[in-house]
Amino acid sequence: MNYKKALYIACLVVVILEVLFLKVMHLGHGYFEFEELPAFGALVGLLGTLFIIIVAKSLSKVVTKKEDYYD
Repeated sequence: MNYKKALYIACLVVVILEVLFLKVMHLGHGYFEFEELPAFGALVGLLGTLFIIIVAKSLSKVVTKKEDYYD
């Protein structure tokens, strides 16, 4: 078994265990209904990270100087 396949299997096992743990322990109670979706926190984290990357790239176009600025 190659490492890539083993990594995918390990990730799948972790996701399944997380969902089962939340269902058994009833820790997934959110204030809103959509907060109880599986992996909601991961999705919010992903969207937040993408937002930060997009803002940083936009700011870099505004803030950076041309290569020959000091010449």
